[in-house]
Amino acid sequence: MLHYLDELMTAMNATPGRRWFNIASAVLIVVIFGTLARVGVSSWIIVPALCIEFVCHGALVNSWARKDALEAYRQSERASEP
Repeated sequence: MLHYLDELMTAMNATPGRRWFNIASAVLIVVIFGTLARVGVSSWIIVPALCIEFVCHGALVNSWARKDALEAYRQSERASEP
C-alpha cells in the first residue's frame, strides 16, 4: 500500500502543471468549504460534497499514475529494442 501511495505522490508531482493543479485545488477546497461552514450550510451538504471531490481527485491522480506507468513501460520497450 505504501508503494502505491508513493507512486500516486510521484504522479501528482511529476510536472509543474500537476503541482500547480494540486495547489490550486487544495486552496479552492479550503476556501469553498470554509465559506460554506462560515455561512452555516449544514454538514449533511458539506461532507458529501467533500467526499465527491476526494473521489474525483483520486480518479484523476490514478489516471495520471496509469499514464506515467504506461509511458515508462513504452520507454523501456524502446530502450530494449536492438
